[in-house]
Amino acid sequence: MRAAEQREEELRQQIAALRAANEHDQAECEGDAVQPFWGQPFCKEIDETPIPPNFREVVVEPFDGSQDPYVHLQTFQTQMYISGGNDRLSCKLFPGTLRGVAMQWMTMLPPRSIQTFKDLVGSFVSQFAANKVKKLDVADLFDIKQTEGESLKSYLACFNNAIKGLRAGPFSDALALRKPVNMEEIRARAEKHVEMEEDQCERRRLEQRSKRKEVR
Repeated sequence: MRAAEQREEELRQQIAALRAANEHDQAECEGDAVQPFWGQPFCKEIDETPIPPNFREVVVEPFDGSQDPYVHLQTFQTQMYISGGNDRLSCKLFPGTLRGVAMQWMTMLPPRSIQTFKDLVGSFVSQFAANKVKKLDVADLFDIKQTEGESLKSYLACFNNAIKGLRAGPFSDALALRKPVNMEEIRARAEKHVEMEEDQCERRRLEQRSKRKEVR
């Protein structure tokens, strides 16, 4: 059996298994609405699209609903481009990359609701958008939080180990207003704020000492 035919047979078996699982769940949950079998989200044209002979199998890490959906889509589309796949074939093969919660989501899409791969991408991204990995900004200053009363100088001592989370203050405000372009600029600007912070602390210390003398 050729690779394309074998792959198509595997997909048919997955559909049959999911259909059987749905029928079993329906039998146990009387009164629930009848769930369509999982192939029905696609329009007729996609559903009837054959897998070409000798089509290069698309191999990507399965998506189970916990990863970044954009990364998964990019990987899948890259593989489809290399294999010479088109829009309809992408729709048909994409579900084969899903597992667990993601596969369950796919089975619950409304019948014939997917007309193009763009439709599928929109639904997929909308469902799993919360898993998108946030692109870190150099201004984030990494993952350590500046604690109450901690000086900026003390905070920067941990700078090389973790970077993301200055407390709200003049330095974080300055970074927000004008984002640095690299880590060297952050360090240079941080050093200036350290000097300012230490000068302010020294002035406050002298003022407090002066007040104590006046009280005496």
